[in-house]
Amino acid sequence: MVTILEIVPLTHLLLVLLVRPSLAGNGPFFRHDADPTLVQYLQPNDVSDGKYDNLTTSEAEKMGLCARQCDGAKPMVCYFHLTLENYATIGPACGLCLNGTEADCFKKGCVTADGVERPILTINRRLTGPSIQVCRGDTIVVDVKNKMIDRIVTMHWHGVYQRHSPHSDGVPLLTQCPIIPETIFRYIFPAMPYGTFFYHSHTGLQKMDGLLGSLVIRRPKSADPNKAEYDFDLPSHVIIITDWLHGMTDAKFPGNTYANFGTRTESFLINGRSVFTPANGTAPKVPYSVFKVKKGFRYRFRLIGGSCLACPMLFFVEKHRMNLITVDGTPVEPQIFDSITIFPGDRMDVVINTNQTGGQFWIQVKTLCEPKVSAEAILEYEDGDKGIKRSNKPGFDTFPRGRSLNGLDASDCSEDNPNVCWNHVNSLSSATEKATVLKPLPDLKLVFAVDEYHFTLDSLFWNDEDEYHRWFQSGPNVIKTHLVNNITMAMPPFPLLSQDLPIPKDLECPKDRSVCGGSAKDGGKLCACADIVKVGLDQVAEIIFIDWIGPTSTFLHPMHLHGTDIFIIEQGLIPKGVDHRAFVGTLQERLAKEAADLATKIRPKPCVKDTVTIPPNGYTVVRVHFNNPGMWIMHCHFLFHTETGMNTVFQVGERKDFVKTPPNFPTCNNYLPTVDPNQFKNIDWDDEPTIQAMPNGTTSAASSPGPAASSPGTTKKP
Repeated sequence: MVTILEIVPLTHLLLVLLVRPSLAGNGPFFRHDADPTLVQYLQPNDVSDGKYDNLTTSEAEKMGLCARQCDGAKPMVCYFHLTLENYATIGPACGLCLNGTEADCFKKGCVTADGVERPILTINRRLTGPSIQVCRGDTIVVDVKNKMIDRIVTMHWHGVYQRHSPHSDGVPLLTQCPIIPETIFRYIFPAMPYGTFFYHSHTGLQKMDGLLGSLVIRRPKSADPNKAEYDFDLPSHVIIITDWLHGMTDAKFPGNTYANFGTRTESFLINGRSVFTPANGTAPKVPYSVFKVKKGFRYRFRLIGGSCLACPMLFFVEKHRMNLITVDGTPVEPQIFDSITIFPGDRMDVVINTNQTGGQFWIQVKTLCEPKVSAEAILEYEDGDKGIKRSNKPGFDTFPRGRSLNGLDASDCSEDNPNVCWNHVNSLSSATEKATVLKPLPDLKLVFAVDEYHFTLDSLFWNDEDEYHRWFQSGPNVIKTHLVNNITMAMPPFPLLSQDLPIPKDLECPKDRSVCGGSAKDGGKLCACADIVKVGLDQVAEIIFIDWIGPTSTFLHPMHLHGTDIFIIEQGLIPKGVDHRAFVGTLQERLAKEAADLATKIRPKPCVKDTVTIPPNGYTVVRVHFNNPGMWIMHCHFLFHTETGMNTVFQVGERKDFVKTPPNFPTCNNYLPTVDPNQFKNIDWDDEPTIQAMPNGTTSAASSPGPAASSPGTTKKP
């Protein structure tokens, strides 16, 4: 295990000691299984519960608390210990919660979710996991302990670029070996850049069953270009929204044939809570999440799209508009909205002005697809009436959409209208970086086409080569896997970043990709291989993401790129009747003609994100500056697409450019020793225990004295 002294500079630790002068004792947030050498830096589980909202930076630092306002902050080591377990909602810790004893619903270890009992996965027996909140310049240390009985895991820090710590990116078999049960993996990385992020399992479908939590890296308010837009930025005002099923998500994979098929959400959770109303109309007596404010101020709320399925979410706050100031960690020119569409992986910071009359207001999130599902939380004025009633919760269509951000129909992006797309959002990113990214001639022009490969029963189950392809059934007899540029991603048996080994022959991608893709019905070949795109360090790429599925496509693909920013240039739909390949050629020609004016007239202030959506039968044009050496994955954030191959890996730079692998870093690979036909030639095959019959009819094992020493009642094993 890497020690903290190997990662954190001595000068940094000296500054930390000024904040935490005593290295003796357990510190204020002790837990028994924390590393004793780090326990003085241990952070609490409940920083987002409200109890630390009113602390000044110096008061928080004297407590050893990393969740602070950051003006005048000294760098700290912030240590978190995350224990992952199999767990259950409405479990024994909840006492009489369901019977209306609300205090029991808030007992330590009680996870209510939406009031429906089901097995889940938890982090420190919380849903969602503990909020990690620090200041830019801190050092984050996270011990992930896997106590799940039957699952491997890794943890990814979504939106954190890991510029100096790529081995902490948390992608299994790319940046690390999976964490096996009963072991601990330590992630260590600098708290940069600033912004709203979240952490989640990057293994299988675990994220949707509870393995996620919020991550906030603050900077001093005095350094925020939008500081004049808000009065307070409180630790409790982080909102993480998750879609939710009433059973384990892997029960949906690869999918049923006759009943309960598909991947539609059954509920939503807001900070791990909501109230599900079943068909009989009797809702469980579990609490909503409550966000407390005072009248007459402007509060910064950090929204996190922690969802996993393809259905987007629409977010409202009753009688309150939202002032957008930050997107995926990057400040933007403020704009006012009535509602916001949130896709998996999105983060938006909005300011809510508490200027209304009343005491409690509904917060609602709802689906933008079938079925109609919604969930609620409460915005509560502390000095107002508390008259909101469960029976008066809003219906699905109660709140008008109004002026909306990130609308579904990308054709709206071509003109100014109430549905504002990313084309209309201007960033406040640095002029130096924009000058590099928006230069007229990019170093690379890349196209990434997302697609499906449809199996026949013959090709999937009865093929002569006994190939075992990963597949997913989204509906009766709709059996498919997913592609990027005709390839379905298959990871090697070792992490590419830390183990410089040749790709196994059976995982090498064909040089001619035209032989791949299509569908089995049309004779198309499925190519499952380790798809690695090599780009030079500091190269700028123009990338076209395009939905290759065709006019019948209904899925939006939220594509997330690890390791660097995405500058959004343009979004739109492919015109009806236009061939996709011909459209790409025409689009590239137009982009080339407009390139000279890109930075001055066409898109001088592009929105900067790390997760960008490809509209159904549409496209998104971006620029990317590959300035972070290492191995970085790009993937669809719809979990079922990710797990069926909609991924690509970028190798940025050469291995000599990579950050050095930490000492004693875990390794893994296939175990395939050479087979010697004579390995057991000389063993004594008769030197085995014998089974001795006992008088009562039972048997016992006894050592055989040798091949000649048999006796009545003794039976040799064959």
